Amino acid sequence: MSKYGERELVDEVRRDRLASDLWELVRVPSPTRQEREVALRFAEMLESAGAEVEIDETLPDSPCVIGRLAGHRPGPVLQLAGHLDHIDVEHSPPERSEGIISGRGSADMKCGLAGILEVVRVLKAAGCEFPGRLLVTAYGLHEAPLGDSRGLLNLIERKVLGDAAIVFEGAHGRALVMGKGQSIWNIRIARDGDVCHELRRSPEADNLLETVRRVAARLVEKNRELAATGHDYPLLGPQSIFVGQLHYGDFYNRVPAEASLQGTWRWHPDRAFHDVKGELKSLLAGIPHGENIAIEDSWIFVGEAYAFDPEQPIVHALRQAYSHITGKTMELAGSSSILDVNRLVPFGKIPAVAISLDGERAHADYEFVRLERMEQGCRVALQTVLNYLFGENQR
Repeated sequence: MSKYGERELVDEVRRDRLASDLWELVRVPSPTRQEREVALRFAEMLESAGAEVEIDETLPDSPCVIGRLAGHRPGPVLQLAGHLDHIDVEHSPPERSEGIISGRGSADMKCGLAGILEVVRVLKAAGCEFPGRLLVTAYGLHEAPLGDSRGLLNLIERKVLGDAAIVFEGAHGRALVMGKGQSIWNIRIARDGDVCHELRRSPEADNLLETVRRVAARLVEKNRELAATGHDYPLLGPQSIFVGQLHYGDFYNRVPAEASLQGTWRWHPDRAFHDVKGELKSLLAGIPHGENIAIEDSWIFVGEAYAFDPEQPIVHALRQAYSHITGKTMELAGSSSILDVNRLVPFGKIPAVAISLDGERAHADYEFVRLERMEQGCRVALQTVLNYLFGENQR
């Protein structure tokens, strides 16, 4: 089943091709909302690897790439998924040295896109002698806060989905079967009146600073409450509220007319985004403030919480592949970070696992990929594909 002549098919994964594909992709900048150029380039590369390719232009500045590779007989459809965009943070120009490729987007997640290309290439070269089909989906608008997941959600709405999926980023040596949801919250606190000099302020102007203090203190208190609350998700740890930014004033002797706070809320699979939105609104409504003060909240949704049965065939396929390639045991785990698994499972209603091809330096000031680790990750991914399609580890 997973043999290529006398050798295992995973032995056909080649580091030089992975490096060449990653180098090609990392030299095409693709900050969130500016993914068109890299989408078109990836489509060309995917077609050259052997897939039938379609470009979904629903989002013109951020088109989705859809690839298909059919096996020699009917079987399940396995989706290989990855995002095309990277964070819009300055980075030194891409560099390539022996064993390492650096550049913005190299670890998150153009190494994963290169891995998808190699899996397709190897299976095509072997004659597509596998049951079922591969469905490749590559999309933009992933990275918050500029991204809103519309690329992948568009495909989900169109039912461009497999029976199960592999997301080519996120977890090294762990089989994720549950994850927290996450959203970015924004709180704006404003007072009546204009900005003025400190010596000309009214007594009511100080209500703004006092309200900001109360809001920040209540959020910290709420986070402690969440940390102390029991739950049924030992792989995830407690829910959390985090305050990442607080802005008050712009000059040492000016009295501001508004202030803002921003942070995250991460929740368990027994809750949903609308639940935490309502809870924050109630929390803010209970904070005393002067009649001249208004408190408003708004949200940037990032990803929904999920959990699925760890006995799913795709989980067995991954764990067996990892053991076969590395000789180590892959433990079941949960994730507090947001991956595209957080869209595919709750919205697509399919099981999905994450495989890292070296994302350890994602979002770092100096982002790079180790080719040795990338090659091993690609071998695990290919073996997972084979295990799942041939059903060797399905129960």
